[in-house]
Amino acid sequence: MSNAQTFWLENLKLADNYNNWIFAQILPHLGNSVMEVGCGNGNFTVLLAEHCDRAIAVDMDTSYVARAKSRLAHKPNVNVIQADITQTHWRSQFDSKFDSVVMLDVLEHIEDDVDLLRSLSDYLQPGGKLVVKVPALEWLYSPMDREIGHYRRYSKARLSETFNSAGFANPSIWYFNMAGIPGWWFNGKVLGRTTPGTEQVGLFNKLVPMFQGVENVLPVPTGLSLYAVGTKM
Repeated sequence: MSNAQTFWLENLKLADNYNNWIFAQILPHLGNSVMEVGCGNGNFTVLLAEHCDRAIAVDMDTSYVARAKSRLAHKPNVNVIQADITQTHWRSQFDSKFDSVVMLDVLEHIEDDVDLLRSLSDYLQPGGKLVVKVPALEWLYSPMDREIGHYRRYSKARLSETFNSAGFANPSIWYFNMAGIPGWWFNGKVLGRTTPGTEQVGLFNKLVPMFQGVENVLPVPTGLSLYAVGTKM
């Protein structure tokens, strides 16, 4: 993994307000059994462990898996696995299906995003939910995206087309975190940075309750991220 990816995972590990805000968006769609694809160092796996009866967390990076396992060692309802979920031999590894499959800021790292989403359907029971968070606004693509390994940022139309092509018709899609746009634009597009300053992440985390309060009561016309939820038919 790149230094930029490690920067984000380690700094967001401390961003409790932001992580809880992200998790609040997906909580209504989870169900009791969840597979998390691309768990990293377990920043969201620890939250899944508190709300799900059974969770499987998967990541291809052995060092991140080791960190996640250490953090989840006291949670018997969570199993952390090192695997490359894009490899076809993993598609028949589990006897039971899941209520939901969750990918938070993972899909943009995958070159063939449609193929991955299509394959994840195999892990869902009928009526199960595929829950995805991705970076939004294609015009905002910058050195920060490139350094972290993003193939793309998404528009609503492109994300909807990706879900439809993968067999998840008419997904529910919404913007998230409008307040994060100026910082990403200034750091990435104006300054050409590959990561923001650590102090910026901490300040943003402190301001999250205000941003969350605004987005809870007002329509969000745009945002730094997009969520999509598709249902297996």
